[in-house]
Amino acid sequence: MKPTQLISIILHPIFMPLIALHLTLLTTPSLALTLNQNLILIYSILIFSTIVLPLVSIFWLIQKGRVSSLEMSNHKERSLPLFKTVIWMSFGYYLLQNILFYAPILKAELLGAILIILLAAIISKFWKISLHLLGIGGVVGVFIALQIMHGDFLYLLLLCILLSGLLGVARIKQKAHNYAQVYAGFLVGLSVELITLLVY
Repeated sequence: MKPTQLISIILHPIFMPLIALHLTLLTTPSLALTLNQNLILIYSILIFSTIVLPLVSIFWLIQKGRVSSLEMSNHKERSLPLFKTVIWMSFGYYLLQNILFYAPILKAELLGAILIILLAAIISKFWKISLHLLGIGGVVGVFIALQIMHGDFLYLLLLCILLSGLLGVARIKQKAHNYAQVYAGFLVGLSVELITLLVY
């Protein structure tokens, strides 16, 4: 497997909401302590609503011939599975909203992720924006917001920016996207999460 393929798999957008929440909890011990009794439930709901159920939907669409492959290289194929992902994630958000009452940052992160995927579904009807860069751009947006609000997130923010650069290069090297699609994905993902966290 080529390094570019490995980077694209490890930093796949389907993992980004879970990664953002997990990194937030790791770097905010007080938040993790507040949610300690519900952490297993939170992670379980997130894994099912952001990874398992969206993947099941995509495989079902592949079987029905509505989507050609997991890669969904044709941007017009992406809207339906992305809209289904919005539904699953919204359901997860509904289940978690009371549990995360004392963790508004995490609620805002999840809401921002839903908005990013909704925008991706709409944009994909007309243009092939990079889903990978939307995802990791969202993570960068989260940590810019946390750095603004609380500080002490600079090193993690710089790491996420570095990984974003590597992922962008990987997607271009694989000829999955051009520069405009990569930059647009990163900036849209970053902006949505940043604004959602600061406003929420």
